[in-house]
Order: sequence, then structure tokens, then C-alpha cells
Amino acid sequence: MRRNENDYLTFKLKKMETGFIKIVMEDGKRPSVEAEFVNNTLWVNKLQIGMLFNCFPQKITMNLLSIFKNGLLREPEVTYLRRYIYKGNECQRIYYNMDVLIFLSYRIGTREAQVFREFINDSFREHVRNKNKPKTSKIIWISPPCAN
Repeated sequence: MRRNENDYLTFKLKKMETGFIKIVMEDGKRPSVEAEFVNNTLWVNKLQIGMLFNCFPQKITMNLLSIFKNGLLREPEVTYLRRYIYKGNECQRIYYNMDVLIFLSYRIGTREAQVFREFINDSFREHVRNKNKPKTSKIIWISPPCAN
């Protein structure tokens, strides 16, 4: 699952505030992450997670099964089941919150997952310093230069 150098992902759904996240990986530039959270979280499905971390959805599924089976996260606390009508049929899709993305980023060995981990660590440090936590927050992070 190879992405073009300028590809990024934006996740927004009608009638459900999911927030969005994008990882930009361009040749010759430092990777960057832009995210907008709703109520301090983000909601994405397995396919979107796979695209974000540049891996197959099956890898996401297997890691989620292990995380939930081992009790690292409680599935009802980190998932949202969205039911909707599509072409007259009732459909459902499971969305996962930011906690799941964080756990998965430490279990997946792609460059995108590493960039996400760095983003989370740096953003957390900044968030802790900010005492006024708004309902909706937007964070832009650019990777520090490599120490070569």
C-alpha cells in the first residue's frame, strides 16, 4: 500500500464529528502531521487507520484483536458504532478513538506510525503545558530535523 509523496488523509463524515488527521511525507522535507480533534479525540475506521499508517487493514484488525483480548483497552470505551442507511440498506461501521491510534502506532513499524508517535509525544507535552483546554483544538506538528 504505497502512497504518493504528497498524499494525505482527511477524515470528516456528515452528521458525525470525527475530526481529521493528515500525515504529509514529502521527499526532501521533514514529515508533518496536522490534526483537528473534536472533544479532544478523533474517530477513524480500520481502513482509515491502515491508510494513515501505510499498512493493510488486516494488520490493524489483528493488532486490535490482540489489544482487546489482552485487556490493554476496553472495546466499548474506545469504539463508536455508527449505523446509517446506504441505498436503502441499513449499514454499520465501527470507529475507533485516539486511544486506539496511539496503541496501534506503537505496534506497527512503518515510518508513518513512527511520525505519528513523535507527534503524539510532542503534542502531549504541549497540551500538558496548556491549562485552557478548548472543546475543539487544532494541532500542527513538524518533525524535528534528523540528527545525522
